[in-house]
Amino acid sequence: MPRGIRTPMWLSAVTKTMREESSNEVSRNVERVARSLFGDNAEREQFLRALSTGGGSITAVAALRGGAYHGAIDSKPPWLPGWISVAGEDERPGKSERHEQGELYCLDLSSTFACAAYSTIEGPVDLLVDLCAAPGGKSVLASRYLSPGFIVANEVIRKRTAQLISNYKRCSIDPAIVTSRDPSALAKLLPQAARLLVADVPCSGQSLVVKGQAAPGAFHPATISMNARRQRRILACAAPMLQPGGHILYSTCTFSREENEQNIEWFLRQRPDFTVVSVPLLESFRSMHSSHPTYRLFPHTGFGAGSFCALLKREGEIGQLSAPSIEEATDAIKPIWRSSTVFKLLPAPIKSIGSGEPRGAERGKRRRGGKRSGRRAEFFGAEQDE
Repeated sequence: MPRGIRTPMWLSAVTKTMREESSNEVSRNVERVARSLFGDNAEREQFLRALSTGGGSITAVAALRGGAYHGAIDSKPPWLPGWISVAGEDERPGKSERHEQGELYCLDLSSTFACAAYSTIEGPVDLLVDLCAAPGGKSVLASRYLSPGFIVANEVIRKRTAQLISNYKRCSIDPAIVTSRDPSALAKLLPQAARLLVADVPCSGQSLVVKGQAAPGAFHPATISMNARRQRRILACAAPMLQPGGHILYSTCTFSREENEQNIEWFLRQRPDFTVVSVPLLESFRSMHSSHPTYRLFPHTGFGAGSFCALLKREGEIGQLSAPSIEEATDAIKPIWRSSTVFKLLPAPIKSIGSGEPRGAERGKRRRGGKRSGRRAEFFGAEQDE
């Protein structure tokens, strides 16, 4: 909490409650969540065992350019495309020359689960808005799946924008704008502008326990309730930014129904102009806790720590409204720029690759009748409000 800003009373109460949580209470809260998820005693025990023993993090390696990474693991989950591989426990693809050159992007295997929903969307997309972007994995993979013409990547926690910008620059994710403001600010400036919105929302982080990371209070009812309210507010901000016919990818890395299926049910009641879209690649992971096609990854499946996702679609036809150009989107966002950590990343120098076709040439042809646009500065800081 920034110095000089008083901590809200309700947040202080939640923090105090989590600090005082005893080991017995932790166990009861974990059991409560497990019972809400599994009616079958045997599967519930498998889930609880996976939480208690953990399995560490499984590394997925996405090849953004060049051939797929060839690691020690041949088998992989059914949702992965050919250009995403699974690294062996002793492999370090993040230390390789290809990674340094931006050809590879490494992320937790569970994080690729929600990205399988991109396979259902017809690309390329004009404007992608990532509302909770850092460290960048969801939008970096979207650049490979869907070739977005322009990305607005927002990260509310300002200190995390440095890692986001670093990943974008290393992987040549351009053109893009990185902002650090509340999603409600973007909603006012980009009405019905985006073809795809990614909402990998902050959550209680219950799957972190499986990775052996600290997640104090993750299963406490107060933590779950606090996050569910925050997630609903983010979804409410996302909806007005979406074009007719566009999609919202909603995802978490937690297990509680309140933060997952119940949020989707709430959103559909608030916005009857949205439906939930099936993702064929994830059909075997369909959740039993909703009549809509939502998807869950549990740690006892052996495919990672855990994940949830749902793909929402706004009624209407793509093309009813024209997407803003790079310049229009840039000008629209300028009023909320306040920090030198906010950048505009422009196209990297065109490089030749194996086929002889310049990198990004095809993407460039799709905009402005074949002309590369928006080359105004490599990156520039925010204009200060008076």
